[in-house]
Amino acid sequence: MMMRSRLALLVAVLLAAAAALPAGADAAWTPIWNPRALVIYQVGNFAVIVYSIPYRKVKVLELVNVVSGETQPVGDGTTDYRLVLNVRDNAVGTTAMFQCVVRGRPGSRSNTWKLLSFKPYKQ
Repeated sequence: MMMRSRLALLVAVLLAAAAALPAGADAAWTPIWNPRALVIYQVGNFAVIVYSIPYRKVKVLELVNVVSGETQPVGDGTTDYRLVLNVRDNAVGTTAMFQCVVRGRPGSRSNTWKLLSFKPYKQ
């Protein structure tokens, strides 16, 4: 009987600890095998568009291609996408690499997607 109560207590403690972790904290990043896939391009394009909203008087930034990326499940079918993007700055005619993190659920409405970060990529 003592063993059962200890086991029940251990299970309760482990469940409480797991519930306290942020979503996706235990999930590993998985490489994207085909960064040219349409859905990956769309995620990258979403990041560029959202990032450049303050500058939308002219089309300043434009996605050239997705160079590489990783995904991480965060629960309820939602996924984080960490992508390295090749982006053209049309104002000066140069390209640069950026890294972004986008959270969303494939096949969902656009208002469920979020740009979590967008910064110059440092190798």
